[in-house]
Amino acid sequence: MFFPDVMACLPRWVFLAALSLLLVGAWPEAVQAQDPITINEARDEPLGTEVTVEGTVTRAYGSYARVQDDSGPTGASAIVLRQTSGSNSSAFQSDIADGTIQPGTTVKVTGTTSAFNGLFQINNEDLTDYTVQGQGSPPSPQTVTLPELAQNGEDYESELLRVEGLRFLSASGAFENGTTYTVEDGDGQPLEFRVQDGSETAIGGAPIPGGVFDFEGVLGQFNGEGPGGDEPDEGYQFIPVRESDLQPSLSFSFNRLFAQAEEGDGPVSVQVQVFNKETDRTVSVTAEVGPSSTADGTDVMGFQSPQTLTFSGTDPSPQTLTLEPVDDSEQEGVERLEVALSSEDGGISSPSRFTLWILDGPAAQGPIVAGDSANVLLDSLRQRYGDPPTIGYGPARDTLYRRVYNEQDTVEAIYSGLQVVVDPDGGDASDQALDQGVNTEHIWPRSKGAENEPALSDMHILAPAHDAVNSARSNYAFGEIPDSDTDSWYFEDESRSTTPQNGLELWSELDSSPAERDNRRFEPRHSKKGDVARAAFYFAMAYPNRADLSFLETQRETLLEWHEEDPVDATELRRTLSQGSYQGNIPNPFVLDSTLADRAYGEEVPGPEVISIQNAREQGGGRTVSVEGVVTRVGDDGPYIQDQTGGLYIFESQGVFGQALGSSIEKGTRLEVTGTLTYFNGLLELTDVPDDGFEIIAQDESLPAPTTLTLGDIAASGENHEAELVRVENVSIDADGDDTFRAGSSAGNYMIQDGTGSLTLRIPSGSELEGEPIPDRATFQGVLGQFNGAGPDADEPDEGYQLLGLDAGDLTAELPGETTVDVTRSFGDPSTGDSYRLVALPGQVDQALASTLSGEAGVGWQAYWDDGSDQEPFIKFDGSDQFDFRPGRGFWVLSTSDWSVQTTIPTVDVQNGATTIPLHDGWNIISNPLPRNVPWSAVQSANEGTLQALWDWDSGSFREASTFVSAAEGEAFYVLNDQGLDQLTIPLSSSEGTTANAANESRTTRAVELVAERKGRATARVEVGEHPAAADGKDAQDLAAPPSRFASLSLSARAPFAGAAPERQGRLARDVRPTGTGGQTYTLELRADTTGPVTLRAESLPQSPQVDVALVDPANGRSHDLRTDGPLTLAAGPDPSRIQLLVGRSSYVTSETRERLPESLTVQAPAPNPFRNQITLKYALPETQDVTVAVFDLLGRRVRTLAEGRQEAGPHRVNWEGTDASQRRLASGTYFLRVSTDEKQHVEKVVLVR
Repeated sequence: MFFPDVMACLPRWVFLAALSLLLVGAWPEAVQAQDPITINEARDEPLGTEVTVEGTVTRAYGSYARVQDDSGPTGASAIVLRQTSGSNSSAFQSDIADGTIQPGTTVKVTGTTSAFNGLFQINNEDLTDYTVQGQGSPPSPQTVTLPELAQNGEDYESELLRVEGLRFLSASGAFENGTTYTVEDGDGQPLEFRVQDGSETAIGGAPIPGGVFDFEGVLGQFNGEGPGGDEPDEGYQFIPVRESDLQPSLSFSFNRLFAQAEEGDGPVSVQVQVFNKETDRTVSVTAEVGPSSTADGTDVMGFQSPQTLTFSGTDPSPQTLTLEPVDDSEQEGVERLEVALSSEDGGISSPSRFTLWILDGPAAQGPIVAGDSANVLLDSLRQRYGDPPTIGYGPARDTLYRRVYNEQDTVEAIYSGLQVVVDPDGGDASDQALDQGVNTEHIWPRSKGAENEPALSDMHILAPAHDAVNSARSNYAFGEIPDSDTDSWYFEDESRSTTPQNGLELWSELDSSPAERDNRRFEPRHSKKGDVARAAFYFAMAYPNRADLSFLETQRETLLEWHEEDPVDATELRRTLSQGSYQGNIPNPFVLDSTLADRAYGEEVPGPEVISIQNAREQGGGRTVSVEGVVTRVGDDGPYIQDQTGGLYIFESQGVFGQALGSSIEKGTRLEVTGTLTYFNGLLELTDVPDDGFEIIAQDESLPAPTTLTLGDIAASGENHEAELVRVENVSIDADGDDTFRAGSSAGNYMIQDGTGSLTLRIPSGSELEGEPIPDRATFQGVLGQFNGAGPDADEPDEGYQLLGLDAGDLTAELPGETTVDVTRSFGDPSTGDSYRLVALPGQVDQALASTLSGEAGVGWQAYWDDGSDQEPFIKFDGSDQFDFRPGRGFWVLSTSDWSVQTTIPTVDVQNGATTIPLHDGWNIISNPLPRNVPWSAVQSANEGTLQALWDWDSGSFREASTFVSAAEGEAFYVLNDQGLDQLTIPLSSSEGTTANAANESRTTRAVELVAERKGRATARVEVGEHPAAADGKDAQDLAAPPSRFASLSLSARAPFAGAAPERQGRLARDVRPTGTGGQTYTLELRADTTGPVTLRAESLPQSPQVDVALVDPANGRSHDLRTDGPLTLAAGPDPSRIQLLVGRSSYVTSETRERLPESLTVQAPAPNPFRNQITLKYALPETQDVTVAVFDLLGRRVRTLAEGRQEAGPHRVNWEGTDASQRRLASGTYFLRVSTDEKQHVEKVVLVR
């Protein structure tokens, strides 16, 4: 009896929590059906998924509770629990009633998710179980603004929020249950305020605040789509639960939002009022002209900015500001003076800004944006007038009927002229109009780009319309209709099929006869033709990536004519200023400046701006868009492209675009393309690409990294990855009796499984996999497609996803357990360094190098390992385990007999589709332990940072390698690790990645490739050039040259940043420098293992003949033009020769050549000094002249003449072996070397030591 007594003393929630713990301990299988996930993860799951979530209650009343955790994009995520009925509803309602569930209660909930008019919930019988876990404090509300909610309402849905400075719009008295009100902030931004019925809120009957208040409560949603309607993301509304959710506060506001006045017409007044002032203390507020005004204080009289107003007492009267527009006799059209309020004593509520529109005349016009180029002009307009902050569809309609189109309680329909009565101070203005047959027309049709916010509620394209005429207009383009072709006529509430007898200009017309909808037309009554034209131009300007611009092009010329025939009148100007006042003070610029329409759209409709692929996917079918991305795969009918936000299929195989497929449009192409979005069996495609509707931006770009998924992931959320690169590992393939892959139709569909689900592997026609053997198990890496069987134009359902095998590398068979090795390598002359070979073994190898070679180390063979250091990096074979073959390790080997290995080795371990090998800093000898080749570009993509090139040793010299050949062929490679990596990741798949260097080369200018040849064989090469992205120092454009110890011939460029790089990284195989100079001077180093002639020739030269390319011959300092003089032959030996390569404008090359000649005779100190066998004297001449170089003894006697005769300008050298003219050896002692020219003599003292 002790347990019940204790429980009786505890609150009910503690009892339930304790009981739940006991139940969990006794029957874990019954209660712990699934692990909890975050609410944000639950929201990401498809509707209808059973989930378990944990969170804190923020609001609870009657049958409803809001539960929140900290997992969403705002730092929170929430869900509604609705329990008006169902097996758990009685207990749930009781727990709320007795406080077991209240704000701060933590609960664990299991149930099936659903949506009601967009609101995410667990509803009634869908609640499987709930557990009260404890009691604490509710989370702090997030302070947000109405504009934030208008743009990102879905992120805040059902979360606890705080919004300050609100007031009710046209509401007073007491709250009524089941009623929707409107609140607005200090800038006039509205939002719905919904008082639900008594099962959800206790606020019914409470007084409506007469002034400003702060709201602290939850955000709901009602998008009008009914049960199950998750989209669109609109219709957000405050849901108050208790009176405490509304907190009145001291605040100031204007009594109106805006006014319009002509210059010189007299003063305009506006009042400043204070709310909720409950004490006698004096408070103040300051009114000041805002910085976004186009007018200033000099344009009005009677108001000095800033002006401070003070209020005393508990109920002070409003104070008045007077602004009188000044007639300045200048034609500015329309100016805007904004006066804003600020105060340290209280908040600022709506309206917080008063705008005075100052007009030169009733229908004032004036230039607002300069420029005649359509694209430049539209860009300028979009910066000032594009994408305005709209107020939501419901408030926008209410504002239209209550204020914008309301003339003395009368609203007139735009097309037919029908007039209805709407009381601005009565009930819902939209409902008043609707009851009389007037609804809201989208002058730019919703289906052509105005379907979603913010365009949906942009008042510049909204107008009242007779419902029958609105329906008849449909989404047809405007156009002039011959009376004989008119099928229907509309005037006021009348429609007829015969031509009216008179007053035709008052009737709107419809031609609905053409079978093709695109050819049907609607013609408004004459007095509104200019209005609709300017609305259409506005929409295309403001929403270029939403608008179907081809729709505008079909009517463009007609609209331009209407714009001229029906100019702006005072009513239209007044309305656009009113509309703009509610939308961030952004009017329709085509109403303000009559010249804009022809300047912007006189020639054509400019194409849309480039948008992200995700943005394009959100817009869906029917939109014309421009996107940019990298081609990831190319099929017979078009490519797949991807950017950072998503993927998209381009279905276009005709015209110029189709001709480029597989040639200039290939994997790695960066492509900008314009077309129309359509659906085909669920797959979103970009189609109808015009011949001039695409541009190739770059080639050979790296592909995006694929997302690793399971087949279960794809079944659950495939839409999130459609047309993107994905990776699915270790799938089994049902070959259905086939030995090799078939392609196309149903024959190309194969069922695959991975333990989490099953899916179709699709081999389309033209796939490189057609005819390839079908592996039992494989890893897929390619694009994800969709075929849901719903037919053309069908987006839903989100199913039927397919892995598309397009490239041969899209499927990688699982590795065998063992790797077979059968390799033999031969060697050349053991006396030469270029006979060394780089060798390795694959797999999980652990075998001594010596065991694979014949004879004794140092006698029959020799080996080295490179430790990557700058000083003495080559470690000679010492018998240690450092000279054992291990995965990824390689060695230099020279042998008098062949190196031959035949064995099987366990295959290297692969995890997450890759294996790794160790690296040290600097140069590494590496090998590929996998039993298959891997493109080096795939290795580069798999590793962080920018990998240097892979170098293959071939016949005594290095070549850059594009393929990391398997060590099963006995090969090892060189690579420079300058990224600080401690290991190298080698991916199993070979399908992804292109070298960044290739992309860089495509934009390299002044590019030169030099080849060094000896005995007619190209054995060394170097590349130089300029690139706009290159840096002055070392960067990814440069390519370090591999070690040349065993090379018979090497050619490299000395790095200009050599002092900042380790010594072994100071030689470059490619030296790329920034652009923007007259030219570049490169210092080349040429070295040969034995002295002899070497020929330097240009493998490639800059295409432009304006670029000179010259070598400075080290023997004489003279310039050698590689274009006109051809190859240059010079002597090279073990001591590196330095050669200057000049590339640039002719003036630069000529100037640099001259600068390398001395102004007078220069002589370097002879070396070595003292000497025993030979001493060298170097000197340089400024010009061609007679020269004598002679040796004298201490007595001044000439003992030897070393050079005599005419010599060319440039450097020279002579050698002296310590002999006289008869070649007799001279005695030890001091001698003098004298260089004599026409103008100068120079003497150097030397010491001969025998």
